[in-house]
Amino acid sequence: MKYLIIAPHADDELLGCGGTVNKLLRSGEEVYLLVCSTRHNDLAKYKDVFSLFTDYYELPFEDEKLHRYNLLKAIEPIYNNIKPDTIFIPNKDDFNLDHQEVYEACQVVLRRFQTHQPREILMYEVPSSTTQSFKNNFKCNYYIELNDVDIKFKVNNFMKYINEIRDYPNPRNEEGILTYAKFRGMECNAKFAEGFNLIYKKI
Repeated sequence: MKYLIIAPHADDELLGCGGTVNKLLRSGEEVYLLVCSTRHNDLAKYKDVFSLFTDYYELPFEDEKLHRYNLLKAIEPIYNNIKPDTIFIPNKDDFNLDHQEVYEACQVVLRRFQTHQPREILMYEVPSSTTQSFKNNFKCNYYIELNDVDIKFKVNNFMKYINEIRDYPNPRNEEGILTYAKFRGMECNAKFAEGFNLIYKKI
């Protein structure tokens, strides 16, 4: 199986799917990362995070300047090259406009009627962006149970994004990540979990 995580910014992939990434890698699955934009000029510091994936791709766009048309043209050839089975995309109603633009581009890239059809599309949440949206109607209908190793992976690697760490009660820190993983775990009777919105699944 091949999995692709499409992240508007470097760090969204860990905040939204970090534990799941480790669980899949532990199972021997191929997990690819596509980062659409950069927030800082020190992206080179993040290479040790990106290198954890089977492979990764970086688009040359600037933070807060993403446009769905440009994203569409850049994401589609990468999607066709990887041919992933499951794709993780950002929440459509996040207050961050970059997240919204990536979602809109993904609607076209991941259309069902094409040579390589997606098997499964999951929308992930980024607590600091999803929960602050006025719309904030993210509904989990798909949970992935995680263990202590998966959560440790998520926390330790997110902490490498030094410029993205915020003080608690902002969720962008170790305590916030653990609290959120426990909260989603309680919803599905697990110690830890990540919650997603299942958009499409072909059985």
